[in-house]
Amino acid sequence: MDENTLLETINETAYMLFQNREQDGLAAVKELLTIFQDMIKRQSEYGIAEGSAFAVTMLRELLETFQNQDMLGMADCLMEKSVLFVQFCFQRAE
Repeated sequence: MDENTLLETINETAYMLFQNREQDGLAAVKELLTIFQDMIKRQSEYGIAEGSAFAVTMLRELLETFQNQDMLGMADCLMEKSVLFVQFCFQRAE
């Protein structure tokens, strides 16, 4: 998935969560969690240590809010930390 598509997916997911479309939002967050886990794994394989602590913190926060079904917490994490993480990953790839 390219950067723009992923950022658009994050925005759409956050919008669903802010609009209390719980089932759609939870399903989308579940998919994003998998994508983020893969991105972090690839970073580790390439030996990219920068941002690793931030990435793990972001993933942990998103997973915790997902498990607690905290819609606003997930939306905030997506719009703040996840967007920064995606931008960082794609910037490193260039």
